[in-house]
Amino acid sequence: MNLIEALSVGIGPRTAGSEEAERAADAVAESFRELGLEPQFQEFDLVGYEADEPWLEVEGDAWPAGPCMYAHSFDGEGTVRKIGETDAPVGDRRLATFAVVDADGREVARLLTSPFSRGAIPFMSAHTHITTPPTAFVSAEDSARLEDGMRVRLKVGGRFVPGRRERNVFADLPGKLDEHVIVSAHHDSVWRGPGAIDNASGVEGVRRDGGGLVGRELERGVRVIGFAAEEIKLSGARLYVDEAKIRGELARIAGVVNLDCIARGEKLNVVGSPAALLDRGVEAARALGLFDRYELETGPATGGVDSHWFAQESIPAVTLLHFPYDEYHLPDESPALADEQLIDDTVALASALVDSLVEHPVAR
Repeated sequence: MNLIEALSVGIGPRTAGSEEAERAADAVAESFRELGLEPQFQEFDLVGYEADEPWLEVEGDAWPAGPCMYAHSFDGEGTVRKIGETDAPVGDRRLATFAVVDADGREVARLLTSPFSRGAIPFMSAHTHITTPPTAFVSAEDSARLEDGMRVRLKVGGRFVPGRRERNVFADLPGKLDEHVIVSAHHDSVWRGPGAIDNASGVEGVRRDGGGLVGRELERGVRVIGFAAEEIKLSGARLYVDEAKIRGELARIAGVVNLDCIARGEKLNVVGSPAALLDRGVEAARALGLFDRYELETGPATGGVDSHWFAQESIPAVTLLHFPYDEYHLPDESPALADEQLIDDTVALASALVDSLVEHPVAR
């Protein structure tokens, strides 16, 4: 099974809690079975969100807009007021935030600058799920055109859907010691996004990395995981870490190698914590000759990737990704964009890090 095709074409968009997400978890489990492993599911409840396509009109002209997940609804008019800027998650850009202000001077909605991609993408705001105001995203290009006092009409809609279920999928390769290294990637995607790169490519990388470990004698075990609900604030990984903490299992996790967006992108990103693991990742990339092919970006394992929650608990964790790329979170993010060389190189780097952590874990 090639999970890039299976998830992005065979299933398509697979937002958290949807029937398509359920099929994606089953596909990941089946790919683990094909390796001779026994997949298990970690099920959990969540409130889903079904977004409507937002409508944005600026000074009488229709502008493209992307939905903000878990935004409350709004249908009305107002004027634009820039209220702040934040650092982009990647690079040195600043992202403008605008309020939509009604005739009484009350802020009634928000327009946010898309942090990545060439268009107005579906994304989430910095707010928690239950406090997200009516919000839509505009492209970086359109954000630069917005000026205070512009008249806008905005319609934002969506439904909070309680009673949804999600599943993390995992399988174990046993080792001599009662510890294990996690190799992970998320299998969900965004609204209308087939997610071939983000993140069917990462789950395919986990499948390949797991296949290379089958039948080997390991000092420490390896657990391969497909996380659910990453696109809603890393919820699947957070639940996994929270449950491991409750059950006293965190000490048995020797390290985490997470794969996200590994088939397309301008730069090779190695984001790891603590510094000793990040250094190990950089040296492994150097030894594989990856510096000859890619510009390298480094940073901590925290932020918008599933390694975040592990690093927050002082578990050595690293995420490998190629980023950014223009089609991120857009409907044209198809398997045709996947670069097999990037996948092979990232899987090789992940395998080197897994082998290193299995034999010689990084001190916490």
